[in-house]
Amino acid sequence: MALCHRFSSRTVFQRFFSPRRLRAEDAYVLANVDYRERMALVAEVETGQEPTLIGVARYGPTGEAAVADIGLVVEDDWQGLGLGSILLTELLQAGAQRGVQYFKADVLTENYRSLRLLARYTHITESTTSAGVTSITLRRRQNSAARE
Repeated sequence: MALCHRFSSRTVFQRFFSPRRLRAEDAYVLANVDYRERMALVAEVETGQEPTLIGVARYGPTGEAAVADIGLVVEDDWQGLGLGSILLTELLQAGAQRGVQYFKADVLTENYRSLRLLARYTHITESTTSAGVTSITLRRRQNSAARE
């Protein structure tokens, strides 16, 4: 929860599509993973006595076999430094190792950075836009090199 309290209003809205902060019951659901259908990878930085969480990438079930929903967020001060691409790449690899063939993501259409990230590091198989939200179906690139 501490990570969410450090997000700017813009980051909160882009990640949760709402201006409200993460509620405790939502954080509980997001924090519980089984390392098969629900996976979360985190990025931390050493800041003293305890590491500080600065980014999270996760996937969860969609109800479709071999398809997972993904989400990614990086603390504002760490955005634009390549951390999102590392988290995304590692999450897609972890999912593929566990039988996930396709991933789905809903991204605000105005969130150009996230859309560019997905276009650069994944193979987008389907994309539709409605009411300001772009819904994307994607899969992991077979070679790990990003498109230049």
